[in-house]
Parts: sequence; C-alpha cells; structure tokens
Amino acid sequence: MAEPTTAARKPNQDYIFGIDLVRFACAVSVATFHLTRLDPETAGIMPVGWVGVPVFFVISGLVIANSAQGATAQKFLVGRFMRLYPTAWCAAMVSFPLYLWQYPKIADRFDRLYFSIVLFPGPFVAAAYWTLPIELAFYFVVYSLLMFHGFKHVKAMAIVLLLWGTPYLLALASNTRGLNHWGWVNFTYLWENMSLLRYGPYFGLGVLVWLFKEKRLGALGALAVGLALALAPLDIYAKAAEVLPDFARSPLHPGLNWTQLSCATSIAFYVAFAAIVLSVRFNHLFPSNAALRRTVRVLGLMTYPFYLLHERVGGFLIDQMKKLGMAYLPNVFVALVCVGAVSMLIALYAEPALRRFLKKVGRSLSPAAKKPAFETT
Repeated sequence: MAEPTTAARKPNQDYIFGIDLVRFACAVSVATFHLTRLDPETAGIMPVGWVGVPVFFVISGLVIANSAQGATAQKFLVGRFMRLYPTAWCAAMVSFPLYLWQYPKIADRFDRLYFSIVLFPGPFVAAAYWTLPIELAFYFVVYSLLMFHGFKHVKAMAIVLLLWGTPYLLALASNTRGLNHWGWVNFTYLWENMSLLRYGPYFGLGVLVWLFKEKRLGALGALAVGLALALAPLDIYAKAAEVLPDFARSPLHPGLNWTQLSCATSIAFYVAFAAIVLSVRFNHLFPSNAALRRTVRVLGLMTYPFYLLHERVGGFLIDQMKKLGMAYLPNVFVALVCVGAVSMLIALYAEPALRRFLKKVGRSLSPAAKKPAFETT
C-alpha cells in the first residue's frame, strides 16, 4: 500500500491533494469489504471494495517516482524505510494483542509478529501486511535504478514492469478460465508476489502517471498506459474468482456471477484511475481553503495505518459488539470510525515520535555525528 509522500508533511507546490482523497476512499472501501464479508447478510455491501489494493499500487508508483526524482540511492532508501516501517511497527504493536485475544492457541503467533515487523512474507498478524513486501520489491527496483544513476530511464523501467507481467497475467487469466492447468501461475499471498509478475504493471502504470504529470509521457508512454489498462482486468478477473463465493451467499446480490463481478470491479478500477489522473491534471484547481487542505492531508496520513489496522481493530470491535447483541451493519460503521480514530493517533502522534527517535539513533550512530568538532594534525 502507498504511504504518504514527503509533501504530506512538508508543504510544497507539487502536493497533489486529490490523491489523498482517492487513497483514503480506497482504504475505507477495502476495510468495508473485509469487515462486511464476514456476515452473509452484509457480504454484498461492498463487493468491489477489494479493488482498492491495486489502486494503492498505482498510487505508490506515482508517489515513489516523485520521491525518487533528484534523490540519491541512499537518500531514497532511508526515506522509504522511514515512511514504511515506523507506521507498520506501530500498527503491529496495536494488532498483535488483539490477535492473541482472538487466536490464543495458534502456535505460530510470535512468528506472525516477527514477519509483520521485518515485512517479510508472512504469516502476518493481519492479512493487510501481505502488500508490504510487494512494496519493498518495487522499492528495490527503483533503488537499483538510482544506484546506477539511471533515473533518466524511469520510463523504460515502467514499460519493463508492464512487459514483465504481461505473459504472467495472460497465463493467470487463462488458468482461471480453465484453459490451462498450470498450478504455478496461481500465486498465493507469500513470497511469489515479490517477483512483481502480478502487481508490477500497476506500479508501472503509476510511474507513467507521474511522467504524465511531468509532461514526459510521450507517445510510447501513452501506448504503455493503454497496455496497463488492458492488463488490469486480467488480474481482476482472477481475483474475482477468489472472492465471488463471499457474495454468492448474500441476499443483496442474488445471482451475481463471475463475469458481472469482474466487470463491475474493472469499472471501479477505471473510475479510481480516472480520479488519480484528474487529481494530477487539475491539482491547481483544488480549493485553497487552509482548513480543508489540512483535513485532506490528515486523511492521507491516516490511510496507511487505517489499512493495516482495519482487520484486527475493526474485527475485534465487531466481535465484541456482536456479543452484546448489536446489529452487524451498525457495528461495521462504529468499527470503521474507531479504526479511523486509532489511525489518526498513530499518524499524528505515535509514528512521528517513533520516526524522530529512529532519526536520532541514526544520527548518533553515523560516522559524521561522531566526528570531533576539532581535529589536530
């Protein structure tokens, strides 16, 4: 999942306010999807909500390309670490006690905490963490580009990511359709996805949006955008087969079939992508009201912890309210509000404090910090 840009904490003219709105809307849709699918009566409320995850990857491609421009490899690496890890650690510390409460007898429970802290493929304390190793894999690609002073080739990198994933997504869609029986193409949520075969095209699409923002897209880039938009339904088609059983039992969508769910989710993805492009293109038209802009920035900062916390915090609250006899749908609303409150506390207080502490430790350990003020020769 994409985390807030540096601009979210340090105002500048390139800050794209609409991206934060899209990002937060996607986080709420993913959370609503996960929390409502637990009950047959509400399972169809947000059947396309899971599309927020690939949209996150597109936004991440845009944000990371923007942050890598003009950065050294070391500066990029440190910046990405400081954006990804402190929030993940804060969320893990909140989620782990709730996980122990819910699953006290699971033998690998401390392994789940470990993998959630190092962000290596799971098992995790919450399912949402599965996207973070994929983010790290994309960061490594960008870092490698910067290591060899090759950021000028960022368009080529985006196109390579698209071409890299094309054969796989074609094979995945045909496998899902039953046209082949290659079991290896149906990746789970573990290390295989770090190959970026399945999700690399989304990151590439985000980088192309950044090139559009910088007026560097060109004809070849426009063709690449078309390819990326054509590939997205292949991934969505395969994922729809996985989530359809959750809605087949729901009275809200009787007769919902695979094709309908795939088409509806693909449309939702295209709408979100259009919102991203419009946010980039017309950012200068965003209202100049200071209070509104601060609110949007806070929503952007909340998105990352909200995404990581919704399963454990929201699920825990729903379980407790259900035991009290409260109706499921109001429970979901209350849970989302509470997840938002905890996310705000992490985004505004806990994460900045941890980040400052890590920076202080880093300065104390760096050779430059230990260098004496005066040297004699």
